Amino acid sequence: MLKASVAAALTAALSLVTVPLPLSPVPITGQTLGVCLSGLILGPWWGAAAVATYLLLRVAGLPVFSGGRSGLGVILGPTGGYLLSFVPAAFVSGLIALGTQRRGPAGQSHKKRGPHGFARFLAASVVGSILVVHGIGSPYLAWHMGMSLREALLAGSVPFLPGDAAKALLAALVALSYHRRNR
Repeated sequence: MLKASVAAALTAALSLVTVPLPLSPVPITGQTLGVCLSGLILGPWWGAAAVATYLLLRVAGLPVFSGGRSGLGVILGPTGGYLLSFVPAAFVSGLIALGTQRRGPAGQSHKKRGPHGFARFLAASVVGSILVVHGIGSPYLAWHMGMSLREALLAGSVPFLPGDAAKALLAALVALSYHRRNR
């Protein structure tokens, strides 16, 4: 629980890193880095719990979303789909990075081999922070703003792909280093 709390706080701190884009209602933020790290380091369940805690703090009114904004209105606004995608993004990242449970002899549960190196962490980061976040956020943006999906992708996804790729790379490197030190 302590690690999940720290991950929620880290995501909140990273959300304060915000760069607005002139042609998009969606700013560039550090939030997805925190979301990805939560899943990669804590695993699917605790990573998702950390991100859910972060979102609940936001709904409660603490200024922990991008630019220090808070409240339910942000989640119900045009960027709400991206925010709501954070929980499944952390879960999926953790699931891919850390493997799944399988049953061994005599029904004993044991983890598949743990983290499988940089490629696995990078794949987990890309799927979680890019595919899941944009896959949920862009359709929500289209619906909320009355745009076509193409327009929403051009406004809410395409401008962010280079930065999201860099954050996915950074998350993979940090997670790999963390797991190597904590074996």
